[in-house]
Amino acid sequence: MFRAFYIGADDFSAKVLRSLAGMCEIIAVGTYPDKPKGRGHRPAPTPVKVAAEDLKIPVLEIGDVCDAGIHAKIRQLGADVGIVVSFRILPPEFLRTIPAGFVNLHPSLLPDLRGAAPVNWAIMLGYKRSGLTTFVVNEKVDAGNILTQWEFEIGEDETAGEVFERIVVPGARLLAESVEGYLSGRIAPKPQRGTPRNRAPKIRREHRIIDWTKDARWVHNRIRGLSPSPGALTSMGERTIKILRSKVGDRSFCGAPGEVVDISDDAVWVSCGEGVVGLVKLQPEGKKVLDARSFANGYIKSNAKFDIMRI
Repeated sequence: MFRAFYIGADDFSAKVLRSLAGMCEIIAVGTYPDKPKGRGHRPAPTPVKVAAEDLKIPVLEIGDVCDAGIHAKIRQLGADVGIVVSFRILPPEFLRTIPAGFVNLHPSLLPDLRGAAPVNWAIMLGYKRSGLTTFVVNEKVDAGNILTQWEFEIGEDETAGEVFERIVVPGARLLAESVEGYLSGRIAPKPQRGTPRNRAPKIRREHRIIDWTKDARWVHNRIRGLSPSPGALTSMGERTIKILRSKVGDRSFCGAPGEVVDISDDAVWVSCGEGVVGLVKLQPEGKKVLDARSFANGYIKSNAKFDIMRI
């Protein structure tokens, strides 16, 4: 069983860590320092730190990846390999702290969808299939030599959160098998081939805004690709509303883009540039998540219309 130094930060990385911990020996975990969070601005740990502490694994806080002191501490660990899941770009001097290098788990079929948010973008772009890739990290973003890939389907109504949940265990297994094969020489890293079909940049506010002039499938993909976090945004009057679940309608309505054209038991139906989309879960700013009927009762009046927010 190999000995690994694991680096990560977000929820997905934390869940992979918990799963991977039973497949290899993780001797230490690296993550960001605690940051102020919430109304009280109290320091809060990353999900990966919480997971590491639950697993009783020592934590190394990494505030500066260029810090020579951090590099020295990593060398002293004597790890067989480094593993990275959802962390920032690591400079060459960091990567040299472990002779065998660092292996990354990336949730796309590289070289496609290089970047910080591949699952979100796969769904927003309407992909029906995507995958997981393990590769040896180099100084270029998501461009290292590939060890193993695994392909999976994406349901037409599946959200980013649901995809992430579904690929945690397969991702951990792929990591364990890839690293074992890499260290033993059974798996030889191979250069990435071809050019990326699309990129997957960090999600910014402009990516979250719903454009009701687009067709219903585009709107639906945007909503599910950003659910549950950070959420797709629209507005009604002065109120900002986050849309968390939707469905594409099979009925025809006449209405301008953004206009509420019908309300059923399970959806608020909104006209798009082409077709209609049903809004199933909505969250007014500062309020709790509501189902369609509750939202309609509290917020929709006659001639209601959702607007395209300004960036």
